[in-house]
Amino acid sequence: MKHIIFICTGNTCRSPMAAALCEKLAAQRGMSGLVIESRGLAAASGDPASPHAVEALSEVGLELTAHRARQAGPDELAAADLLVCMTRSHRIILEGAGLPAAKIRTLGVGIPDPFGGSLADYRVCRDAIAAALPPLLDELEG
Repeated sequence: MKHIIFICTGNTCRSPMAAALCEKLAAQRGMSGLVIESRGLAAASGDPASPHAVEALSEVGLELTAHRARQAGPDELAAADLLVCMTRSHRIILEGAGLPAAKIRTLGVGIPDPFGGSLADYRVCRDAIAAALPPLLDELEG
């Protein structure tokens, strides 16, 4: 069983979209034994996913309406097998908190925050996440 946590700032846009997209891709590949979650480094726990994030994912058959933001806790971060950050800055924060660099990745070259942007911005974000996930899953399969 591999426990993966996607990390962003508020846990209302990028990391929940990444977790949902990763679950879908892992299922399409027939990968099992993965626990995939998302957290925010500065999340207001209980906040719903951004309406544009919900809509952008519904366009690809995924559901985010039940998502509620969760703050990243030190114990769960330490227990996870892999922490996948949306930006290099998130990675630096986790490494600075003493988490082992070997279990921290930045997704692709980093995923810009669409928060406050248009639906088109969220679609660009969704597509950037989707494009960055296959190499991550290749690594997990390898």
